[in-house]
Amino acid sequence: MKIVHPDVSADLAELDTTLRTVESVLDVEELRRRIDELEHQAADPELWNNQEHAQKVTSELSHAQGELRRVENLRERLDDLPVLYELAEGEEGDAAVAAHADADAERASLRVDIQAMEVRTLL
Repeated sequence: MKIVHPDVSADLAELDTTLRTVESVLDVEELRRRIDELEHQAADPELWNNQEHAQKVTSELSHAQGELRRVENLRERLDDLPVLYELAEGEEGDAAVAAHADADAERASLRVDIQAMEVRTLL
């Protein structure tokens, strides 16, 4: 990967470290296992015989799916970011400036989103 500015590479590494911490605290594999378990429970026709339990299962399932979606989205965005910088390197003139600006804007947005997820996860 060819990134012009070493600070961009260092920033991406820092974002990756922070996101790995979030993924570790969330225990993504355990979260996936729990979602599978809850989906199995939710598919049981007998579940709704106990409304309170059914609501607990569906609520927990919804929350777990949302957490997994958020962290997977952040990982995907972070993994795509070096490609945006590579594409910007291939541009020339004003197009290169615009492509770098777009990549920088996505990096800034991603930093805010990862930090927000970190705060939510650690609290």
